[in-house]
Amino acid sequence: LGQLDNIIAEMGGLAEAQLAAALQVLASRDAEAARTVIAGDQRIDALEAEVDGAVIRLLALRQPKADDLRLVIAALKTAGELERIGDYAKNVAKRTLALARDGATTGTVPSIVRMGTLVQGMIKNVLDAYIGRDSARADDVRARDEEVDQMHTSLFRELLTYMMEDPRLISASTHLLFIAKNVERIGDHATNIAEHVHFMVDGQRPDDERAKDDRSSFTIIEPAEDSLKPLVLVVEDEPPQVEILSYNLAKAGFRMAHAGDGEEALLLAAEETPDVIILDWMLPELSGLEVCRRLRRRQATRHTPIIMLTARGEESDQIQGLDSGADDYVVKPYSPAEMMARVRAALRRVRPEALKPMLAYAGLEMDLERHRVSRDGQPVHLAPTEFRLLRVLLERPGKVYSRQRLLDLVWGLDADIDDRTVDVHVRRLRRALGQGDLIRTVRGSGYALDAAG
Repeated sequence: LGQLDNIIAEMGGLAEAQLAAALQVLASRDAEAARTVIAGDQRIDALEAEVDGAVIRLLALRQPKADDLRLVIAALKTAGELERIGDYAKNVAKRTLALARDGATTGTVPSIVRMGTLVQGMIKNVLDAYIGRDSARADDVRARDEEVDQMHTSLFRELLTYMMEDPRLISASTHLLFIAKNVERIGDHATNIAEHVHFMVDGQRPDDERAKDDRSSFTIIEPAEDSLKPLVLVVEDEPPQVEILSYNLAKAGFRMAHAGDGEEALLLAAEETPDVIILDWMLPELSGLEVCRRLRRRQATRHTPIIMLTARGEESDQIQGLDSGADDYVVKPYSPAEMMARVRAALRRVRPEALKPMLAYAGLEMDLERHRVSRDGQPVHLAPTEFRLLRVLLERPGKVYSRQRLLDLVWGLDADIDDRTVDVHVRRLRRALGQGDLIRTVRGSGYALDAAG
């Protein structure tokens, strides 16, 4: 058991030093120092293997029980946490190398370093708690994780602001988003160690639920007033990638729904059929390939354009992705501008009217950019709801829409209103358009825009 403590202490010291060096590399952009950090992770991996071997020998030869068994389990789990901390410190150094090559930067680096310094202190204190068998000190470390989460959320928003204000900073901000997330995850692993210490000393996990205040990962569904915009379903489990796509899709005039895993993607696609799907390959629960196959088996999404987005760039991977049913294949890292062009190209194949700045039919003209409507050259004044209703009808003249479908498209899927509300707004729209009724009532079905009556 004493040998295990010694190895854990050495691993912890190295992990703490790796993080400190990675933060220094981030501040200085020293490429050689970054490579030293990357290489240094091998020693932590080797020490984890030593812990594994020592635990196996202890279990086989001494068959520890009660307190000793808890010490062995805690050591094994703590070694795993420290190995992950080393991996994340290495990732910070790798991202810093890419950041140095990019050349651009933002004002968030000092804030990331401050967050990293706080996390470094958590590692030191939790290792002291481990060696000293001090559960109270471990609980103090556990409480500090909430502060790290708050700092990360603040950094996340600040970096998004940089990306929105200056597209030239998107690449650098992306690297910094990943770096900040890596540092936040190191804090999570330090907190995990604190819980292992609590278990080792007291024989049970902490009673209270662990506080989490990281709000950087969330599902994004645009509000109902934007329900006429083309819907892009993004299936991606990396928050920085989600935010990049969210910003660029909104800027390009799309709505976005987000699923963090394959099962959630299938549920969202069933609730509202997307116009385009951006699908990551490597997903939790269900792979992107399997999600693609299942979507293709469904009638509603059989012809929905699917763009596979993945880090797997080998020719065999691309062939496999396209054969599974994807229409396009984009390899990370990618250009956001190119991705938006691919989304528009995919949408043009299935819903070309959605990209037109002007809709026209039988003397009716709708300027989507200026939000104006005219009939035979005369302006038509519409309330916002009637404008959205007319837009739906203008996009597909002659198509019959049920009242329920119009409710979904104009008011949004979550609207809790009676379908007879549609009748009221159709009457108002007819009144605004004047003589020569262009809206045909299809008894028992719904409404259509039809000059022939």
